[in-house]
Amino acid sequence: MSELCALLVFGAMLAWWPERSGHRLGRPAPALVRRPQRMRLVPALVAGVLTVALAGGLISGGRGAVLGLAAGAGAAVIVWTVARERRRANRDRVQNEVARGSSELAALLRAGHSPGRALVLVGDASTVFAEVASHQRVGGPAVEALRRTSTRAGCEAMGALAAAWQVSERTGASMTTSLEDLSDNLNAERELGRTVTTELAATRLTGRLLALLPAVGLALGYVVGGDPLAYLTGSEPGLGCLAVGTALAVVGVVWSEKLADRAGRLR
Repeated sequence: MSELCALLVFGAMLAWWPERSGHRLGRPAPALVRRPQRMRLVPALVAGVLTVALAGGLISGGRGAVLGLAAGAGAAVIVWTVARERRRANRDRVQNEVARGSSELAALLRAGHSPGRALVLVGDASTVFAEVASHQRVGGPAVEALRRTSTRAGCEAMGALAAAWQVSERTGASMTTSLEDLSDNLNAERELGRTVTTELAATRLTGRLLALLPAVGLALGYVVGGDPLAYLTGSEPGLGCLAVGTALAVVGVVWSEKLADRAGRLR
């Protein structure tokens, strides 16, 4: 029991161990890339699972540790899946806003507005272009603002907009044709993305349903007159089966989500 508790404490310490300063010094200054500050989710979830397992072990020995590990792992995979869905939805929303803003920018240029004025008008109606429009209002370099914005999740296409803007500034060429082509490509990519997302929805759902099959098996065990929970939680073989089954279910969900993400990459 003491060895198990020591192992859980060591795992929690590794999950929460701060990054070494030498690694941080080798990175670019974070002030120039204003990414949203987000807690490292996976280490936090791992630490939470180990903490719950450790608490269960202190309360009820090896049985409590296995039960805590199973409960914590189930809750962690649910939190992880929900967080990924939210990030995916936010990324899709930002990509749609970038595509819509590019289309509006091209339309304003066709209508005779100057690039700076068109960018300000688009920034007034779009949160994604708001920072770039603010730089334009005060006379700041729009190209640098566009490049900074392109580092954010879902805004990668603004890097092409920055390139077109820079070429126009250096050569005096019109950006209308470049923006129209960019807008057409983004709209086509949006349609393809919707199709891929729809096709992969069934795959994601199947992987998540497979993780629930053990619960269905437990229910069937009670239907036929057995008591599977008493065996899983009251005997060493049962606890071993519970630990292995929970691990396989978690790995299955993570694996299916990763496969769907890889299949859904457009570029």
